Amino acid sequence: MGPVEALKLALSKEEEAIDIYGKLSIEHPAIKELLVELRNEEYKHKQLIEKKIVELTKY
Repeated sequence: MGPVEALKLALSKEEEAIDIYGKLSIEHPAIKELLVELRNEEYKHKQLIEKKIVELTKY
């Protein structure tokens, strides 16, 4: 597995985490604030990975 493939795998895991935290924040309103914060962190990770993929596939 090359670096781009590894990043794509990581990207899919970040997307899964974003979905999970989103669903959990609806199901568990008592800890919604924490879950939304965690989801936002995963979104930041997703953006970083996407940026790196673009850098590696630019040429």
